[in-house]
Amino acid sequence: MQNTKELNMKKILILCLLSLSLWSTALTNVYSVTYKGSIDTIEENILEHFKEVKLVVPWKLDILNEFKRKGLEKKFGKNFNTSHLSSVRTIVACNGKFGNMIINADPTMMAFCPIRITLIEKDGKTTVLYVRPTSAPKDSKAYPILKKLEKKVIKAIEDANDFENKS
Repeated sequence: MQNTKELNMKKILILCLLSLSLWSTALTNVYSVTYKGSIDTIEENILEHFKEVKLVVPWKLDILNEFKRKGLEKKFGKNFNTSHLSSVRTIVACNGKFGNMIINADPTMMAFCPIRITLIEKDGKTTVLYVRPTSAPKDSKAYPILKKLEKKVIKAIEDANDFENKS
């Protein structure tokens, strides 16, 4: 009888651990999608779709080139870019309507607006990374606005790419 109880407890424990693992994976704060294609093409498509949904891009940065320009390649030597990325870029974008609504609802949530996406390229594939504003506290008055902003940004990223090229 004791063996049956132990076996059942082990099954319950395994199920709990699996559930916890799946739950934490589903709650990742970073949206990530990878496409077959150059960073130039993916970036251009995203910028076009950002315009369509009225996300204004006041700033872009080629991070990897900036690191090289600042001499970090020499400074870090063999420890520089050990992931062997061919390009790393970031885009900062803002929508005035959403920004104003967030300021009015909870100014501390402006940490999520303007939004920032990062693109990384390796081996002919480009990955788009975006910190989800819904990682903000759910009790914030700005949370419903942040949910809408996140949906708009992710839709623009996904619409900007041919899903046949998704890897």
